[in-house]
Amino acid sequence: MTRIHSTKRSGFTLIELLVVIAIIAVLIGLLLPAVQKVREAASRMSCTNNMKQLGVAMHNYHSTFNRFPYENVHINDSRRTNWIAHLFPYFEQPFTATLLGPTTTHGILVSNTNPGGIFIRNTAINDDYLVKTLICPSDGQKLRDVDGERLAMGNYLGVNAPNTDQRDPGNTNTQGVFFYWGHFASTTWAQPVWGSPTTIASITDGTSSTLMIGERPSYPTLDDVDGWQCGAWVYNEVDSALGLPNTKLWCAGRSSPGGPDCPGGKQWFGPGDPNNMCDSHHYWSKHTGGGNWLFCDGSVRFLSFSVGTTIQGALATKAGGEVVSNYDQ
Repeated sequence: MTRIHSTKRSGFTLIELLVVIAIIAVLIGLLLPAVQKVREAASRMSCTNNMKQLGVAMHNYHSTFNRFPYENVHINDSRRTNWIAHLFPYFEQPFTATLLGPTTTHGILVSNTNPGGIFIRNTAINDDYLVKTLICPSDGQKLRDVDGERLAMGNYLGVNAPNTDQRDPGNTNTQGVFFYWGHFASTTWAQPVWGSPTTIASITDGTSSTLMIGERPSYPTLDDVDGWQCGAWVYNEVDSALGLPNTKLWCAGRSSPGGPDCPGGKQWFGPGDPNNMCDSHHYWSKHTGGGNWLFCDGSVRFLSFSVGTTIQGALATKAGGEVVSNYDQ
């Protein structure tokens, strides 16, 4: 009787294995963009929630003091005296109010008595204190080492009036929601002029048509020669707000160490590059197509980079009398 022996193959041939690998690679290639899109959608939603928390904090601050916080309560370069540091009690962060003593700026003695009670610093934290609410997940948590000191970086900046920068000691334009409490009356460094704060009543353009806070990624690679402040002084007056458009190059002087000089003039909200230091001077985000903005009514809306400069300028003023509509993406 003849027996027939069957041979059972115990593995794949090389061709079959290559085909399987190719199929897996194609599937990964198809799935990866979808995964990245879902991840970015989650980051954008988390960023939106952060800004909503800041909006609630701003309105709770207003309920307590009958005003919104100043961009900074000190004319001089003083840390943990800006609007972010003063909001800490309103999103469950450490806060200890320490009254600042008189200081000399440009040879002028600046008192802490006008008006009393707000010339304070938050001494409950150090400059390296990281807060999730201040960081957009699309940019990520970052610290910057400067001269042996670690500084926390953040992504949300208050909106100054168009074509202004409140770090100019002689700038008295208060048409944005955020501005310095005190300015010098002129470049002769006369005694400070103390401005009236922004209140809900002073936003005559309407709280739903006035910008309060916008996004801008931090720049940990800025070098000490060309500027390094952007995003690194999150609790300081140097980098807590921007004009819309911004006209000052406080942070970076060149696109990269040894690179081309940053362009002057108006810097509008638009696409940016994390490797181009010049983009630290305008609002932008790492979200696709635009960025989140907090409006004075507490709402957060995503505006396209193509929203247009006319609308941007109108939204940046609180009492300019402009009528704007159809600016949501």
